[in-house]
Amino acid sequence: MESSEIQCEILNRLFDLDLDEIIQKIFLNLDPLSLKNCKCVCSEWFEFIQKRVWNSKPAKKQLKKRLINQWKFSDPFITQYDEGISELNFLVGDDDMIVCGYTRGMARAYDVSTGELRFQLQCSSPPTRRYDEVQLDLGKTVIGSVTDTGDVTIWNRI
Repeated sequence: MESSEIQCEILNRLFDLDLDEIIQKIFLNLDPLSLKNCKCVCSEWFEFIQKRVWNSKPAKKQLKKRLINQWKFSDPFITQYDEGISELNFLVGDDDMIVCGYTRGMARAYDVSTGELRFQLQCSSPPTRRYDEVQLDLGKTVIGSVTDTGDVTIWNRI
């Protein structure tokens, strides 16, 4: 029997014995991604986590305290995407992409997980050498840009 099967069997036994306080403490000690994954194991786990973790005032208080503690005392995760390029004036991102707007009418899109340049957008028409800030917005299927000179462009996300 594999280790994960043994652990699952132990938790299922705790459920059978109605040891809710112990199960709640186990789930509360998990990181957010693991807790989310546990909700997908079975309907019993999903219902328990919804009821005894997310909808429980004491559990929420504990999760909030842990989140604030991580925010205050943990080292930030730093990734440098645009090394050597200056004049960055705007940044927008989601779980998939970071898009940087520059002061010369240009924007660059980077993959969040790899940091690789996906594509570059020329937001000014025609391309300008002078100061022309780019501001951006990121939708599910499009990227919107507007420059100081009034150019508005909608780009399809690739």
